Amino acid sequence: MTAVTLTAARGVLRARLDRPELRNAVTPELLDGLHAALDSAEADPHCRVLVLSARGEDFCAGTDLSDGVPAEVPEPGADELPYWKLLDRLTRTPVVTVALVDGHATAGGVGLAAACDLVIAGPRARFRLTEALVGLVPAMALPFVARRTGEQRAFSATLLAEALDAAGAVAAGLADTAADDAEQALRRALVELSRVDRPTAGALKEYRARLFPRDERLGLDAGRAFLDRLADPAVHRLIGERAA
Repeated sequence: MTAVTLTAARGVLRARLDRPELRNAVTPELLDGLHAALDSAEADPHCRVLVLSARGEDFCAGTDLSDGVPAEVPEPGADELPYWKLLDRLTRTPVVTVALVDGHATAGGVGLAAACDLVIAGPRARFRLTEALVGLVPAMALPFVARRTGEQRAFSATLLAEALDAAGAVAAGLADTAADDAEQALRRALVELSRVDRPTAGALKEYRARLFPRDERLGLDAGRAFLDRLADPAVHRLIGERAA
């Protein structure tokens, strides 16, 4: 079964996270599927918008730790981790990226939504950074969350593992719109986005990146901070207890 299902219509490519039995967790297959979606969107000159949505009760549960620490954990090295590369690419692609969140966005799932240009939260939306509960640091997601919410709001939401519903996410800056009918809100947003052509949207995103630059080494540092915590035996025990 594919991790991401693509459908295209009238300048919009929709990438649906399609493994609800895994809570649409971040896996290599999911990352590959979303990179493929970006490849398809960028290769089509008529595509203006990439929409991320999900099937099931979860938008994305982040890295699957239900079975404990993954058997193969990469060593911190000279390259950014695949999850960071995806989030960074979502912010830089000339295609407008929209996250339609109508389910639980947890841990890395919050980062996935936050990296998108627009976030629409439906009535079932819940956003929660849970990494600190198992001794981890959301080092890769946090810069993208803080970009939306501000530094202190992102820090407090992480430290408290705060759960935000759709209205709370809008109040925090994590989502742009809260709607009882998320699909209808998406249709309205797509109509509004149709008034801006792709080169203009791309130029705007490029200028934003220059106006608010990230440290070039931040991706490497974020991966190292995450993996350092994941290698700690005390964290292993916390993850195991939570899985049990």
